[in-house]
Parts: sequence; C-alpha cells; structure tokens
Amino acid sequence: MHEICDCHLHSFSKSDSPPAGAYVPPPLDIVDYAAKALPLGIVRAVVVQASVDGTDNSRLVDALATEAPLQLRGVATIDPETADLPALHAAGVRAIRIQDRARLGDSALQHLPEMARSAASIGWHLEINTEPRSFAAIAGLMPTLPEGMVLILDHIGHVDPLDAATQQPLFRLMDSGRVWVKLSPTRVSKRVGTYEDLAELVSRIGQDYPNQCIWGSDWPHVMTSTPLPEIPPMLDLCRAALSSEQFHRCMWLNPERLYGF
Repeated sequence: MHEICDCHLHSFSKSDSPPAGAYVPPPLDIVDYAAKALPLGIVRAVVVQASVDGTDNSRLVDALATEAPLQLRGVATIDPETADLPALHAAGVRAIRIQDRARLGDSALQHLPEMARSAASIGWHLEINTEPRSFAAIAGLMPTLPEGMVLILDHIGHVDPLDAATQQPLFRLMDSGRVWVKLSPTRVSKRVGTYEDLAELVSRIGQDYPNQCIWGSDWPHVMTSTPLPEIPPMLDLCRAALSSEQFHRCMWLNPERLYGF
C-alpha cells in the first residue's frame, strides 16, 4: 500500500470558544484526524488555516506542534504587514492561503501580487480557494508574479465536473506549469460518497498534469451537510482514476516536493 499525504485538512480545538464566522467549528483536532488517517496509510498531512480563524494563525501553529504520529506542514492566512513569516516557517508553514469565493463574500485576488511577493520572500507558494469566475483574472495576473511562483487551486478550482466550459480555462492555467490543483472531491462532486462524476476529470488531470496535482480530504468537512463524507471513497476514486505511478506522484512525490517534507 502506498503511503499517502493528505494536503488539505483543518484542525480546531476541544476547549477554545469558537470564533465568530461563517460556521461554528466542530471540536475536532489533529489527534482526532490521526485516528482516522493512520489506518488508511496517511502518514503526512497539511493543516490549512480555516476561514473562521482569519489571520490569527495561533490555532494552526498549535496544531503543527501537536505530538501526533504524523509529519505535518501548514498553510497560513496572513496580513503581510504584521505576519512573522520566519516564525511561521519554523512552525512548519509552507504556503499562504487566499480566499476568493463569492459565496463566502470574498474576492481577494487584488492581493495576489502582494501575497506572492511575501510567499516568494521565504520560499513558499500560494494556495487559492477560488472558482471558475476568477480563472481569467488569475491568468492575467500570472505575468506579474515572482518567477517560479506556484499557485495551488483548492478543490479543483470548484469546476463543474460535467461542464467542459468550466474545465477548459482550468486546463489553460495548468498548461503554464505553475498552476496545480488539489483533488479534493467533496465540494466539487454532485455524487458525494461515490464521486463517479469526477472520474473522467481526475483521470485527465493525472494523465496530462501528473506533476501538478495533490490530494486533500477537507476533513472535518465544515459547512457540509450530513452524512459527512468519509475518506476511503475519496482514495478509491483516485486509485480507480489514476495509474499506480500517477497515484504515487499525487499522494506522495508531489506533496513532498511542494511542502518540503
């Protein structure tokens, strides 16, 4: 069984009062995640700053310091004027996250060049929670970004798995070699639990962009209706849609290169 890196999860707290935001965080932390992940061969994981925590990365830093039997890295949301990037790097952070989702009331792409400069100053990349309405804007901004800056699009850019019109602009971005995607299926698939509608899209990404994809579970699935998704069917999708070599790249080699495990 291949060892696996989960490149997208969130960690909260069992004791802190939940911050105000779009949802109430569940009292689940990295230890709860490890109990689910380790039996599946997941031994590395990337903790992503949750939107409800804003630019306060203290919960993220605490999660990265947890004595869990996982190798951990982090993705932070920052204020470039106040963030202590060396301290975050020492804690295990390797990227900056930008929220650009209309339903979350965010349109932060105007900050992309500034965030890219901050990320480049310490050898990080950018991760963008975005959607097809912004693909043209991202393409227009690419020439302004530092040379070699990598952009990761969360949740496969929220494309429609059955609508080629939303997918072609994504592929054009990926053709640059600098745009990657996270194969996180739960917010993209209309068939959560089987993900059969994503099989063709995932297969094409694995075939055409084997070095530009990683996988993330999105655990513990906040702002998601019950029954909550389980991780094994997501891995089943990737095993079925990707060749053994592509699966190994997506689940291990690409994250290792990207996050510096």
